[in-house]
Amino acid sequence: MNNRLYRLKHLILILVTIMSVSVSANLWTYTENQTGANHIALGYPVPIPVESLVPVAGFRSYASLHARHQDLMLIHDFITGQVVGQTINGRDIWAYQISDQDTLTDGGFSSEGAVMQNGTIHSREWQSPEVTTALIERFAQMAGDNGIYDYLINNLNIVILPVMNIDGFLQTQRFPDQARQTTFASDPDTWPRDGRFRRKNMRGVDEDINTTADTLQGVDLNRNHAPFWASTERSSSDSNSLVYHGMFAGSEPESQAMYAAAELGPADRLRMYIDTHSYSQLWFQPYTNNDRRNAISDVIALRMRNATGNTYTISPNDPGTGIGATDDYFAETYQIPAYTLEIEPGSGGGTQYGGFAVSHSGFVLPESEIARVREELTDASVIAWYMQAGPAALSDIQIKRTDTEEIVFAGRWQQTTANSREWTEDINTGLQNGIQYQLWVAYDKPMRWLDENDQVLRFPNVPGALQPAVKLEGLNASGEGFEQMLEAQASDWLTTPGGAGSGYLRYKADSFMLNFMVDSTITVEGATLIALAFETIDMAGGTNDANPATVIDYNIHWRNYEASDGSDSDIGGIDRMIRLVDDGSALYNDPNESVAPPPPPPPTPEPSPSGGGGVFGYGILLWLLWLVGRFCIMRGRHGKW
Repeated sequence: MNNRLYRLKHLILILVTIMSVSVSANLWTYTENQTGANHIALGYPVPIPVESLVPVAGFRSYASLHARHQDLMLIHDFITGQVVGQTINGRDIWAYQISDQDTLTDGGFSSEGAVMQNGTIHSREWQSPEVTTALIERFAQMAGDNGIYDYLINNLNIVILPVMNIDGFLQTQRFPDQARQTTFASDPDTWPRDGRFRRKNMRGVDEDINTTADTLQGVDLNRNHAPFWASTERSSSDSNSLVYHGMFAGSEPESQAMYAAAELGPADRLRMYIDTHSYSQLWFQPYTNNDRRNAISDVIALRMRNATGNTYTISPNDPGTGIGATDDYFAETYQIPAYTLEIEPGSGGGTQYGGFAVSHSGFVLPESEIARVREELTDASVIAWYMQAGPAALSDIQIKRTDTEEIVFAGRWQQTTANSREWTEDINTGLQNGIQYQLWVAYDKPMRWLDENDQVLRFPNVPGALQPAVKLEGLNASGEGFEQMLEAQASDWLTTPGGAGSGYLRYKADSFMLNFMVDSTITVEGATLIALAFETIDMAGGTNDANPATVIDYNIHWRNYEASDGSDSDIGGIDRMIRLVDDGSALYNDPNESVAPPPPPPPTPEPSPSGGGGVFGYGILLWLLWLVGRFCIMRGRHGKW
């Protein structure tokens, strides 16, 4: 719609509203303990914006937050920013990217995925811009860690729009302890609307809190989006409503700026979206009609909840329903996991911190709590982004004798195309009984969380084993199956550089090293099959890819992320691709489980009454199909098909 026509229509709507609605508006002042006429005591100090470029035990002004973003962008070459639009009042809306200079993952493989986090869509929710700013600050602080942060910078494009509703946010900060209480038919008497508690943008609103005629105006930017724009559920066509959805989907310039920010991903590479709100301490997550996408979304939500100490609730909604919110838009448009994060407090509001449970105190988080909240929710986003950067796949292996330092086996997965790898074996002289060996294994991402002393830990509150998991398995000379779990410890993960046989490959804890000796009950001499089987869980609880030959990517769900049986999955499985002795059998088979025998030879043909092929021709066809199948299996090994 033509912008000038839209403005005219909206002006007419505002004039009609002002003439037809009588608005009574009282000015409230929030205090810590003082009560009386139009005074409302919170029970804790009223937060006042602080001018500071660094995080404080409280809330920063918009000018300080914006200056911080710009400062970090100038200091760090992996943080870039650009204007993606303007507000109703013509203020620049900035989005920032955290990523390296190229668009490929490590090793030159497929294009990097992207994630996006939006903030401050509702202006009174001061927790939001502090959390989105903390994300940028965390990467600025931790870059160069040679661990998870460097991995994410090098393998993901992170887009952050820290303050979307700038006009409204500034209005709340002009009046940090004052709000206009209004009387509107659909509002309870205790709902404040302007000043500190403005929710909507500033369409049709001036910046004077004493102007009462426009107090109810503005558009709820979280009801302004397809495909559920103008929903009858928690959305309204009345411009006075707190949930007024605007004249049409995407009508607001702030909404258009958010769409532009998504294109920085670019949008077709998006794998996840979060809209940062308060309050009620939960993760809203829209389901779509794709069950695999929904299952992935569930697991991510669970891990984010874990990272916050399991104090948040996960709240999914049914497919095909929505309110015109941004999480609906991203879930349905791009079929990615999308969330509305509602930051603490919980439903009790300020009572959670000893407050007096007054109107809307949940939007006024005590200054003493925000530093902790910033850290917890940054952890939540980091673990989610780690998951969506891609599941782990094995990269390199080396085995050497510990007595002579002789390398007896070495190989690696090498790129053949943007979407495939091929196993390259440098040396393979076999294993012997009675010899002590050292096994070194590398993955394509850091697999463990480390503390400041490089001690291997679980990611905050995320459960899971710390040690790697690898087995030696196969068939001895008599065709009997064997397996040996190689004993591993959490300390086997490597945190010093060095590469094969001594340190990590690219990032701390992307490699492990352990000693082993073939069990005396296993005779390797004459063995027809000796394989390594890996089933290592990463720091987010995800299992390694069962076939590294096909490079994993995301499109609605994971692609080329094989399960133990080689099927397309979103959970991974046991990687049995690496064989020291190869009998040519299917790579996904467990030699210690019964394997279906090959089909029998074709039966002796009977003469065909017609003299044609008959049963004989059909049997030959089956036999030829079996041969072709075996050929395909052999060619398909190690990604050679």
